Amino acid sequence: MSTDDPLNRIDRAPTRASSVLALCAAVLTTGAGLYSPFALGICLLGGLALAAGLAAGAQRGVTAGSGMLVTGALAGGLVGAPVLPTLVGVTGGLLALDLGSTALTLGDQLGRAAETLRLEVLHAAAGGLVGLGLVVAGLAVHETATGGQPLTAVLGLVVAVVLLSAALRRVSPVTE
Repeated sequence: MSTDDPLNRIDRAPTRASSVLALCAAVLTTGAGLYSPFALGICLLGGLALAAGLAAGAQRGVTAGSGMLVTGALAGGLVGAPVLPTLVGVTGGLLALDLGSTALTLGDQLGRAAETLRLEVLHAAAGGLVGLGLVVAGLAVHETATGGQPLTAVLGLVVAVVLLSAALRRVSPVTE
């Protein structure tokens, strides 16, 4: 806790490490939008919304910004971006959501001054490995089963998005 605060209040702002990692994932995703000015615009707006959500400590801003990042990556894929940048962009957008949500949750529950760096780095590495697995699986499906048809790749991408979001949020995709 900070000794500057006479009331010993805990700073409930998002943690810095996960916030920075979420913004790095947003920058990665914006690369997928380079194939179209429209997609790039969506990704840039998504990155700004994500940054504003993190600065304000607002989950809605983080979610909206990440959703725009994923939408921008998908838009880039629809206008002709190769499959790999599209898969990486969508994965980056979902990682931005996960890491941004982690920053908000850790800041709210433990406070910004808590020693959480190892936890945050481990969480980001695990999320990155899951995303890497999905990108590799998506590329494998694209190369072996789709015959290189872009619309089929988009369908596979949507399935990958659902699986990654379920894995990162630890929520079963089927409700009981």
